[in-house]
Amino acid sequence: MSAEKTLEILEQFDFENRAYTVPELAERLQQPQSSVYRHMRLLKEKGYIVEYSPGVYCLGYIFLKLAKIIKMDTDLPVISQEAMRELTKVTGETSILLVPSNMQAVCLSSVPSGHPVKVSSEQGNIVPLYGGASSKALLAFMGDSTVDELYERVPIEAHTDNTIIQAKKMKEHLEAIRQVGFAYSDSEIDEGVVSIGLPIFDSDDKLLGSLSVAGPRDRMTKKPAEEFVAEIRKAVTKIEVQL
Repeated sequence: MSAEKTLEILEQFDFENRAYTVPELAERLQQPQSSVYRHMRLLKEKGYIVEYSPGVYCLGYIFLKLAKIIKMDTDLPVISQEAMRELTKVTGETSILLVPSNMQAVCLSSVPSGHPVKVSSEQGNIVPLYGGASSKALLAFMGDSTVDELYERVPIEAHTDNTIIQAKKMKEHLEAIRQVGFAYSDSEIDEGVVSIGLPIFDSDDKLLGSLSVAGPRDRMTKKPAEEFVAEIRKAVTKIEVQL
C-alpha cells in the first residue's frame, strides 16, 4: 500500500540516522529508487521531509509542531492536577479535564468528589463533542465550520431529551456560550447530571481543552451557576499561567 510505504520511509529516521539520500533509503527498504523518490516528493511537499543539502533529506519541522501537541496532551493533566484537586475540594463536585480529538472529546483527567456521580466524562473516556458543558466549552471556540463538519460527519444522537441535535440551534447555543464565557448543561448526555465548563487557552490564545465540574442536579442547583463559574475560572487561570 502506498501509505504503508510512505510510513516505512519515515520510520527509517532515528537519532543515529537523521539524514538519507534516496539511494540509501531505497537500499534499506529494498524498493526501486523511482518509487522512493515519488514518496519523498510527496513528503517534501507536505513538509514532513526537508532537503537538508542537495540530495540529502531529513525530517521536516512539522514534527516539532506534532511533538508539541503530544507534549501538551501529556503535560496538561500534570499541570492541571493541583488546580483540579482544589476545585473539587472547594465545590464538592467532580472536576473534569477534556481535550478535542477528531470530532470528539477525550477526558484526560478527572478528580471525583467525596460523593462521586456517574458521568460519561471519566478519565480515558471518549465523549460526544456536541453534548455536555465540558464538550460545549470546547466546541463553542472551535468555529462554525467545525460545527458544520461535526454535524455532517458524526451521527448526532439524542442521548436525552435535552441533547441538541439541530446544527442551527447548536450554533445559536454556542454563540450564547461565547457571550457569557462558560457552558452549562442539564441532562444532555447523562440524565440528572448538571455540568458547567470553561475553555482553557495557551499563551497564544489557542484552545487546548476545557475544565468543568459536574454533579447531580439536586446539589448543583442549590447555589447559583455563577459561583461555580468563579471557582472554575480561578482554576483555569492557575492552569493557563503554567502553559
